[in-house]
Amino acid sequence: MADNEDKGAKEINLQFHVSQELEYNYRDIFNVYVGTGEVVIELGTRHRAMPEHATIYNRIVVSVGNAYLLIQTMQQALQKAQMQIQKNLQAKKE
Repeated sequence: MADNEDKGAKEINLQFHVSQELEYNYRDIFNVYVGTGEVVIELGTRHRAMPEHATIYNRIVVSVGNAYLLIQTMQQALQKAQMQIQKNLQAKKE
């Protein structure tokens, strides 16, 4: 997403290019740290052999404004997905 921190800024449409070799990584735990000017999100996985241990593999830093935008965007996407799941279940029942 474009940096939308400045509320008076004009919205910019971006074209995203995604490599065919884009690597997908499964992460089942996360930590969030909020500072005065940035939000740090750490993503990792729990060890199967030692469930009380985990390894952090990614650390993402975003501005506070973009963290709010991320929350809103994820919430909207999850709501749409939930509606689609319910619609599909209803269609199977009929």
